[in-house]
Amino acid sequence: MILQYSHSIYLPLQPKKKKKKSQMTSRNFPFSLCLSSLLLTIHFFFVTKTLAQVPANETFKIINEGEFGEYITEYDAGYRVIRNEVYDFFAFPFRLCFYNTTPGSFVLGMRAGIPRDEDLMRWVWDANRNRPVKENATLTFGKDGNLVLADVDGSVAWQTNTANKGVTGIQMLPNGNLVLYDKKGKFIWQSFDYPVDTLLAGMSVKQNNKLVSRTSDVDGRDGKYSLVLENSGFNLYINNSGQLVNYNGWSGSGGSFIRFYTAPIDQDPKSAGWELLLETFHDKKSSPSPKPSPSRRSLLQSFPVGSGNALILRKLNYNASISFLRLESDGNVKVFTYFDGVPYLKWSETFAFFSSYYVRECGLPSKCGSFGLCQRGMCVGCPSPSGLLGWTENCQPPKLKPCVERAKVDYYKIDSAEHFLNRESTGNGQGPIKIEACKEKCSKDCRCKGFVYKEDTKKCLLVPVLGTFIRNVNTSTAYIKYNSL
Repeated sequence: MILQYSHSIYLPLQPKKKKKKSQMTSRNFPFSLCLSSLLLTIHFFFVTKTLAQVPANETFKIINEGEFGEYITEYDAGYRVIRNEVYDFFAFPFRLCFYNTTPGSFVLGMRAGIPRDEDLMRWVWDANRNRPVKENATLTFGKDGNLVLADVDGSVAWQTNTANKGVTGIQMLPNGNLVLYDKKGKFIWQSFDYPVDTLLAGMSVKQNNKLVSRTSDVDGRDGKYSLVLENSGFNLYINNSGQLVNYNGWSGSGGSFIRFYTAPIDQDPKSAGWELLLETFHDKKSSPSPKPSPSRRSLLQSFPVGSGNALILRKLNYNASISFLRLESDGNVKVFTYFDGVPYLKWSETFAFFSSYYVRECGLPSKCGSFGLCQRGMCVGCPSPSGLLGWTENCQPPKLKPCVERAKVDYYKIDSAEHFLNRESTGNGQGPIKIEACKEKCSKDCRCKGFVYKEDTKKCLLVPVLGTFIRNVNTSTAYIKYNSL
């Protein structure tokens, strides 16, 4: 006799021998219980394995080896295209690659742009920016549905953590979203949920999450600038020796998510006019639903305009569907747009937060490096106790002695100057207060590197980081803390 039990698993049963009633009572129950437990265990094991597996012919293991691509990419990075017989990981113009900016240190990243563009190809997403891998590292997609980047020594540098979660396939979508999906097409994991320093059109940041800049073009690790969605807005911060300093941003967003996206002005994909937008919303599943712009606004509008829950960053006179917003390593926020309708130079900078058409360029903390005086977008001086010197990239703030209680410090002035923190969201400081009291506050505060004093309003702004000062014709004066000989 044969018993059939789910998924064609057959177990033979031996013919029963006649037993005395007392024997059957004492032995049959334990046997049935054990058999049931065994069958349930086998059933659970096979069903679980069936649900979790990726087809064997769609798994892969790709090794980081071979020749580099010959075309120029952003950050002057070398790259190796990731592909095999089954997967190409390409959806125009996005491609998955290993890339490096220093020898032997590779990041799994996404490139936007193709070699025939005769233009710089851009890097728009990183998987392992803070833990690069070496030559012969492996990218593996196994039957369990987990995508794993392992270094040459076998240590895991990055993974999607999707093992045994029902993943059946992987795909690069036309919008640059790398997805792992189940048998119903539901996304189990997607790169759009893990922005680093960049938002492709359609990507979002949720409240209390952030974009983090690169350290530099050469160093792709987390830098000192961040763009954070908070109750008060989409705020820009600089990390000053462990202290976060809010230096600008978009105030009053009031949403649980903020999404960067693009849309034709009249909702016609063939429209010549497109908008770059930031939309705030509470439900991540909600779709952008931009309204046609009022006809009174010119096509090439310069200044951002609010429209309902969307902020229009800029309007363009060509298709802007392939665009990305990025927090740059210098702390600026820029948008780049790809237009395939021209023979070369297909990437254009289409928006910059600190620029002539939005917030003044001198308001960028790093505009004049670690220290300097800026006027009309140019660095015009290096402040010193002896007065203004010519600005160079070597201009440095004063090096202060270790801060101790009642240690004597001096100050030198920068006339007609304000700080990048002198802005609407920060204000001009506390007051009214006398300048002597303002100076005393800074002298007692080890974090204070100087202060800005407004003679007209008697306001005092203590500054924890120097950076760029801005030439101003009003009654604002900056005072820089230093140790005299």
